Amino acid sequence: MNLRQLRYFITVARLGSLSAAARILNVSQPALGYQLKALEGEMEVVLLHRHSRGVRMTDAGRVLFESGMKALEAFSEAERSLAPFGRSAGRRLLLGVAPTPGRALLPDLLPLAAGAGLQIVARQGMSDELSQGLLQGDLDAVLCYNVPGLAQVDIKPLYKEDLYLVGEPSVFDGAEEPVPFDRLATLPLVLDGKVRSIRRLIDEVAATRKTRLDLIEVEPANVKREIIMHHGRCTIVPYGLFLDEIREGRVAARRIVEPALERVVILGVRQDIAAKAASMLQALMQPIVARILDGGALRWSALDGATDKEHS
Repeated sequence: MNLRQLRYFITVARLGSLSAAARILNVSQPALGYQLKALEGEMEVVLLHRHSRGVRMTDAGRVLFESGMKALEAFSEAERSLAPFGRSAGRRLLLGVAPTPGRALLPDLLPLAAGAGLQIVARQGMSDELSQGLLQGDLDAVLCYNVPGLAQVDIKPLYKEDLYLVGEPSVFDGAEEPVPFDRLATLPLVLDGKVRSIRRLIDEVAATRKTRLDLIEVEPANVKREIIMHHGRCTIVPYGLFLDEIREGRVAARRIVEPALERVVILGVRQDIAAKAASMLQALMQPIVARILDGGALRWSALDGATDKEHS
């Protein structure tokens, strides 16, 4: 077994698709398949079962996947330790991520990038802050909600997120979703400050509809979460931000309608960074987003024109 075969296997296994992995690894699908067959022949085990929708790991494949991920991370760490002594430019990206997209996408993106030889250093922030960091040259790329006025930046819209009303189940009094926007006037809310993008969107709609909201402003995320979980107030956020708590029944979520509140998540890349690193980042991101859209758990929606399928 060599490092290239291990990277190929890890990438295919994580994506569940030979064709998607071939695009990311910049090799032909037959060449990729040949290397995987050679690996299976050398190890004398079947690592992947092929089926009509892609591939899935065998028991042996799952064992190699777990140990192989550790091996690739150790190799990447060895590479990083040599960076001060003259690593080639263009293979390291400073990526700013908003909390909800970051939580959903980074766990898959970072190992894939490391396996493909791209070092991503992730920094979390709010969308407005990240866009400023991109414009000032402090970041190479951002994964955040669409922010107007990003000059000299290549923008790739990825998906749409509806905003949800989230709070203790008792607050909703058994009401099913969706919740009309005007009903928010009857519910106690806790929201970010006025400078945040979600808050600006809510305030704009409330002003248009002449809806007066009962709210308190809280910036620290841990304090806001405590108020939501234990003090009878709701908030307005993407569904995925409270996914674990929703699944466990500790909070309930209701989609807001009339009008729906939605935002577009984008990948923004500065035009002056290395083209190969930029194209690799985009290629890595696409199949991860597509898989989450297909799963539907985060209630993302495909963009108009990309696919007509919506997930709710």
